[in-house]
Amino acid sequence: FPTRRSSDLQRFNMAQACCGQWAAQAASARRVAIREHVAGQGLGRRWTFAQLQNAANRLSQVLQAQGVRRGDRVAIVLPQRFETAVAYMAVLQMGAVAMPLSMLFGPEALSFRINDSQARVAVCDESTVHALLQARVDCPGLQVLLGVGEAAALADLDLNQAMAASAPTFKPVSTLAEDPAVLIYTSGTTGNPKGALIPHRA
Repeated sequence: FPTRRSSDLQRFNMAQACCGQWAAQAASARRVAIREHVAGQGLGRRWTFAQLQNAANRLSQVLQAQGVRRGDRVAIVLPQRFETAVAYMAVLQMGAVAMPLSMLFGPEALSFRINDSQARVAVCDESTVHALLQARVDCPGLQVLLGVGEAAALADLDLNQAMAASAPTFKPVSTLAEDPAVLIYTSGTTGNPKGALIPHRA
């Protein structure tokens, strides 16, 4: 692919740049996109660009079925794991906005950001589901919890089951380089946390 700065492009999408374009070509689709590192054990599983894109497509279908549309915020409350990368690719290729929330946040910190952003869907795992369930009491707009791994039994939907039942194809949204991609909140140490919208070109 020709090297161009994202600032030079009128249309640009992070997910397409990071995964979609590589998964679309046979030679690069088989290349490793993600390697797992297990503390004390070293490198573990690996996933190719094709596998990452397949999973992202399936999750995009799941999110779309839950009513997520272009511009909607999706809370990603996960540690570093394969499903975290899948969630970002899935949300970004939909033209929706990924909102990373720390797995260290308590219910109050989560509920403020979820309400302020008007997020309707959150993706979590066993490390964050309990705090989200507590926060949800104060988040009337949060309609769906998607659970990864052990969180599936406590969430509204088992993410892996829902993805397995979804189509492996998805037509990405054509986003402008200036369209919002990620919503990051300040720490809130000197007042209420404030959201900063990061565009795709960033």
